[in-house]
Amino acid sequence: MTMTDFKFQTHESVVAGQREDLTRTVMVFSIGTAPCFNRKALAIAVLSWRALKIKPSTAIVIHLGGYDEDPRELWQIPEAKDFICRFCEKTQAHKHPALDPMSRNLLLLCGADPDLHVEATMISVKQSMRQTEEFFKSRIKE
Repeated sequence: MTMTDFKFQTHESVVAGQREDLTRTVMVFSIGTAPCFNRKALAIAVLSWRALKIKPSTAIVIHLGGYDEDPRELWQIPEAKDFICRFCEKTQAHKHPALDPMSRNLLLLCGADPDLHVEATMISVKQSMRQTEEFFKSRIKE
């Protein structure tokens, strides 16, 4: 078994202009972490998103931290939902073609597009993994 080389950047390094080669990459973009959902955290996340230079073969997975122990879904947590809505209002991240389907669904369930009514139909982990894998494969082929 070989170890995968995971490269990472902080929001601050992206905003500062430090670039990574994102060819054939799955990027986990962390919008933020509870309880730090203030204006500064939002501004840094927005600037980082806007600074990304994503190649056609890159797939993006959205992350919002700090709720692992909370039994609710993120769209059921008011402060998480509000932060995601504000992020999407400024970035339109929910419309980005590189965003994986599960992440897009999360953003939409949080109300990223106020004109679109979305309801959740829970699927199995296996179904979710299959859909995500298909999406990643489609991005690599582009």
